[in-house]
Amino acid sequence: MSRRIVLHVGSPKCGSTYLQRVMLQNADTLLAHGIRYPHGGQTHPGNAGDTENWTQTDYDALFEGGIETVLLSHEDLYSKPNFAKPLLKAAEAEGAQVQVVVFLRPFSDFLFGDYSQFMKQNFWRYLETRNPYDGESFRDVIDRRLRRLKPARFLRNWQSAVRGTRVRVAGHRDIRATMEDLLGPLPLDWTVERHATNPSLRMEDCERIADALRRPWVPREVIEQMYRDAFHKVDRPDAGRSAARRRVIETLFAEENALILKQYGYDNRLPDADIATLQPS
Repeated sequence: MSRRIVLHVGSPKCGSTYLQRVMLQNADTLLAHGIRYPHGGQTHPGNAGDTENWTQTDYDALFEGGIETVLLSHEDLYSKPNFAKPLLKAAEAEGAQVQVVVFLRPFSDFLFGDYSQFMKQNFWRYLETRNPYDGESFRDVIDRRLRRLKPARFLRNWQSAVRGTRVRVAGHRDIRATMEDLLGPLPLDWTVERHATNPSLRMEDCERIADALRRPWVPREVIEQMYRDAFHKVDRPDAGRSAARRRVIETLFAEENALILKQYGYDNRLPDADIATLQPS
């Protein structure tokens, strides 16, 4: 059996943390079945964020002990196949198969998650500057992403980087089914605590916090409490994820979805409904 690398590269906000935590907590079981999920104990559960610095020695270590299949994952690679060049070059030199896997979700869901992630990553800076989202509105965030977020191009670039095997594209709700198809029906524990999967804050909470940050008379401790409270509301209904906003986002990204469908046969539109049928909010 030839060596094989299953390389998950994203997309961000599409179940990456969940997948990585499942693989990490099942690392021993995977190893017992000839599959390695290497991890050096770093905070991030992914294991391929620094592939641009890998050497031949790093590559050889992946397959130590007669391992035939290696599972690598990091969402930061999504738009950066060049970062994986050392890995891909070493694999090509010995004829190892590289199967790139990408999970997607509808653009409206992605943008809502993106907005949350900006708040979580930058809250303390926003609290100091009282300038949330660096002065951008949610529509500004959408427009900026529209200019820069090009999944069809990212997928083409990955396909060019691994010409021998077709990039596999699936929905974020199909992570388990996809990985079981690639790795086999192994006795893995797929249960991960919700808080450990980097769940998105609700849009309405992000907007309330942002509004409070813009008001200099709102005390710092009040805003800090709003932020802490938001993490306990992630599973509640979210008025900020409105049909009107979904309609705008899905319409703006319709061309990108059409390219993904044409090139990879994957329909990334909102499931079970045409965006035109959504009721106004």
